[in-house]
Amino acid sequence: MVCGAWIEGIGWVDSAWIEDGFPTCCWDRAPAGVATRRQLRELGLAPGGLLHAWLYRLDVASLKRQATPAVLTALAAAMRARRTCPSCGRDTGCCVPRSLGQCWDCHLLTPTRLADQSGDDAAWAVVVGAGGGGA
Repeated sequence: MVCGAWIEGIGWVDSAWIEDGFPTCCWDRAPAGVATRRQLRELGLAPGGLLHAWLYRLDVASLKRQATPAVLTALAAAMRARRTCPSCGRDTGCCVPRSLGQCWDCHLLTPTRLADQSGDDAAWAVVVGAGGGGA
């Protein structure tokens, strides 16, 4: 294997080679002038030209789009709706589980759960059967 390869837009890279027609670099030996998506995001850039192996050329990267105030307001409203329990109307501080359709406090206070706590086996059968699953 020949050590070193010419990479378009970068130049000669000693630690690279051509594999299946694509420039390939050793792990943790990417040449200067390329970055991963995460590194681009930290620099406030968006990918421009894909080099190979999820490395992007910095010279063709563009500025990252900024969300408008209207978009941020809409996202905040959507997240507030996901955190609000439809049963009690309380903001739970985290997303309400879709499988329950209500917050954990309301779920634990449903009539079938209260009957179950009193030792009623019939209520337990209703709770178990409501899931639709089964063995």
